[in-house]
Amino acid sequence: MENGTPQKGRGDDSVSGGSRGGYYQGNQQKRGPQQYGRHPQYGYDKIKERVNTELSGPQLDLPPLDTTEKKFNASSRLFVGNLPRDIPYEELKEIFSQYGELGQVYFNKDGAYAFINFDYRANAEKAKRELQGKNCRSRPMKIRYASISTGVRVKNLTPCVSNELLEKAFNVFGQIEACRVIVDDRGKTTGDGIVIFADKKGATLAIKKCQEECYFLTSGLRPVIVEPLEARDEEEGQPESSMHKNEQYKQERKEGPRFADRNSFEYEYGIRWKRLYEMYKEKKLLLESDLQAEMEQLERRLAIVRHEHETEKLRRELMAREQEAMQMGRSSYGRQGSYGMV
Repeated sequence: MENGTPQKGRGDDSVSGGSRGGYYQGNQQKRGPQQYGRHPQYGYDKIKERVNTELSGPQLDLPPLDTTEKKFNASSRLFVGNLPRDIPYEELKEIFSQYGELGQVYFNKDGAYAFINFDYRANAEKAKRELQGKNCRSRPMKIRYASISTGVRVKNLTPCVSNELLEKAFNVFGQIEACRVIVDDRGKTTGDGIVIFADKKGATLAIKKCQEECYFLTSGLRPVIVEPLEARDEEEGQPESSMHKNEQYKQERKEGPRFADRNSFEYEYGIRWKRLYEMYKEKKLLLESDLQAEMEQLERRLAIVRHEHETEKLRRELMAREQEAMQMGRSSYGRQGSYGMV
């Protein structure tokens, strides 16, 4: 794309956009709004129907998930910053295409950055490793993995929810790239899970539907709480090359790591910070304890209500059977009387 002019590539490759940016679709299947409308899993009013028809009944011994990496997934998307604004779109594409097949590529000239989706994570990692800090028209490129905007965090899961059940329950909102229930170091579930959708529409639908209604994944009456997945970069962290060398940086870096001398003002304020953090931990622990007690009380109340409900249901069924038996008895007695009269 040059000067905001749409261009066509080979085959299904296309570029579109205005002067502020352009897209390259690569070999990905194009998805327009009309296709979402035709696809039943994206119809908001059909989600409940799909759940009732496809997921009702026992969910036992589910087959294991296919963990094969999906092509052009969200984790193989790079953010490239500090690009020269005058670089042609095709030249930018050529730089990165030597490391693997490209999916969607977005280049914002005004912002001097681009988002580049590789076919697989390994190719994205190779491009990042070899091009990090490399000059592009005299400007060193700053490359990191792009934050995932298509993920949701699922909370309030019961202990019997597995990766497979979570994937099956959320597949009704859209195609899923990755899904897992989070466990601690002992393998015990934390009650949270993560679902990464293939596109943002699936994540939006899941959040909206689960906020407006109560979605239960098991017979336990604990509705899932679905929130946007907080974007965190826990793999790369903050390398020195990405630091802004401003006045704050220069001021803080005047001194290196050290232990404070006792009876110094540094030690005094350090202790104050530590006490403040301990206070935070105590209040957090107390809040979690109160919440756990409320949850246990709700579970006990639920067990009582469920028992009362089942008892009332059995009582009504018994009454219905007794009435049916009485009606059959009267009908039989009436037939016998009519035979006697004959």
